[in-house]
Amino acid sequence: MIKNIKLRAGNCKFKALHLKNPFELMLGLMFRKRGNALIEFPWEGKPGIWMLFMRYSLNLVFLDKNLRVIDILKNIPPLFFSPKTWKTYYPKNKYKYVLELDVREKIEIKQNSRLEFI
Repeated sequence: MIKNIKLRAGNCKFKALHLKNPFELMLGLMFRKRGNALIEFPWEGKPGIWMLFMRYSLNLVFLDKNLRVIDILKNIPPLFFSPKTWKTYYPKNKYKYVLELDVREKIEIKQNSRLEFI
């Protein structure tokens, strides 16, 4: 069951969907018109993130098992008919969580900051 959660990174507070079962992991934010998601994988690794059926651009924030920011990819566009958008995005290091943030919400998270559930 998808849960809405409240998160904080530094002074920035925001809401997101918490996705962690295999079906939720596969869907992410596909088909939604807006919103954020914290995607929790069952292991640390480097699975790719792609933007199939997305309707808006995202900032991707990759976090380790301790919820510390290890990499940030900004303003990732949705996948369209143009081959320039046919990409899979990977962080530099292994991660356990990825925070998908709607770029329109202007949520600022810094490298090495720690995410907290509130």
